[in-house]
Amino acid sequence: MTTLLFSIHPHATLDSELARLSALPPVVPFSAPLREFVAEFSKRIFALPQLREHPELATLGHWFRSAAVNQLSQRLAGRPSELNLARGLVFHLAPANVDVLFAYAWLMSVLAGNTNVARLSQKPSTQRDALVSILHAMHREGLHPQVLERAVLLTYPHDDAITSQISRHCHSRIIWGGDATVAKIRSLPIAPLAVELAFPDRFGVAVVRAAALTASTDIEIEELARRFCNDVLWFGQQACSSPRCVYWIGTAADVAAAKARFWPAVRAQAGQIEDEPAALMARVTDANLLAALGHRVHSPDSMGLYPLRLETGHADGHIREIQSGHGLVVEVELQALHELAAQLDDRDQTLVQHGFTAQDLGTFLSGLGNRAVDRVVPFGRALDFHPVWDGNDLLDVLTRKITLPAT
Repeated sequence: MTTLLFSIHPHATLDSELARLSALPPVVPFSAPLREFVAEFSKRIFALPQLREHPELATLGHWFRSAAVNQLSQRLAGRPSELNLARGLVFHLAPANVDVLFAYAWLMSVLAGNTNVARLSQKPSTQRDALVSILHAMHREGLHPQVLERAVLLTYPHDDAITSQISRHCHSRIIWGGDATVAKIRSLPIAPLAVELAFPDRFGVAVVRAAALTASTDIEIEELARRFCNDVLWFGQQACSSPRCVYWIGTAADVAAAKARFWPAVRAQAGQIEDEPAALMARVTDANLLAALGHRVHSPDSMGLYPLRLETGHADGHIREIQSGHGLVVEVELQALHELAAQLDDRDQTLVQHGFTAQDLGTFLSGLGNRAVDRVVPFGRALDFHPVWDGNDLLDVLTRKITLPAT
C-alpha cells in the first residue's frame, strides 16, 4: 500500500499523481521561485524543535543557505554553446540508514527545475517527519505553490510493481541503498531515454600520520578527537563515509605515542554520545566474529569501552563488510602511506586524513591500482555532503545539456 507523505493532493491515487507530475513543464534551473523555496525551507529547518537532538538537520539547512545555493548554481555555468535545462521527472529511492540524505539530492533536483517523486523508508524517523512537516506547513500557508505542486513524497513496502510503475514515468532514477537493493531496482526497467545513478554499499577509512599527531598540542588533539567522534559515532557508524578502520602511518614509536594521546581524548568525547546496549552487543558480536573468521584481531582495551578498538596487521574490505558499525574501529599500523593501497578496494569511498600534504595524497591516489577512494576529507568532514558523490556529479544526472550553435 502506498502512503503519500506529502502531496498537494493528499488523497490522490499514485496513477493520478504520476499523470499530474508528468504534465507539468520543467522550470529553468536555479530560477527565482526555486531559490526562494529552498531559502525558505532552509530557514525553517533552523526553527525545528528537533534541531537540538538532531544536529544533522542544521547541517542540511546550512548546506542550502542562499550563499551555498549561489555557489552550487555556478556548477551549471557552462560554455556559451550549451544550455542547461531540467531533466524532467526524477525518482529518488532514499536510504534507510541516514534519514536526511534523501533531502540533499531532492533539494538539488528542486533547484534543477525537475518534478520529483521520492520513495522514503518505512522505518520511523524523527528527522524525516520534521522535514516533511515543513512542506505541510508551507502548503497550509499558501506559500510556494508552484514549487510544492512539483513534489510527491511517499512510502510503500518493497514492491516491484509500484517501483516499476514510477520508473516508467521518470527521466532520471537515483538509488541509495545496499548492493542487493541496487541490484534489485536496477533489474526493473526505466524509460529508454532515462538515466540512472546508483549509490551502493561503500566504506570509509581514516589515515593518520602519527608524527603529526604527536606534535599537536593537547587542545588540538581534543579538537581532533571531537571531529573523529562526529565522523564515526553519528548515525551509529552506518553512513557509507563513516570510517570503520584507522591506519596509523609512521614508526612504531611514533604510532604508540600517538595512540596514547589520541584514544583517551576520543573516549572523553565519546562519553557525551549515548551508547545504547544494542550497539554494545553488536560491536562485541562483530569483534568475536572477526576473530573466529581468522582475521587475527585483538582488543588492547576492555571490550566494554566505547568506541571499541581492534588491532590487526591487515584490514581490507572483507573486514569492513563484517563490521556493522556501532562504534567498532579496526586499527592497522603501517610504515608508509603507499602501503595502504594494498588494503583498499573499489568499495572504499571516503579517506578521512590527518597530517598529510596535498602532494602526499595526490601521489598516493595516482598510484592506486583500482578505483578506490572518491573523496578525501579532513577529520570532522566525513559526513559532509558534496554535489560530487561517489565520483559522479549529481547535477549531470539532474539536468541535461542542450547544444547551441557557436556564435
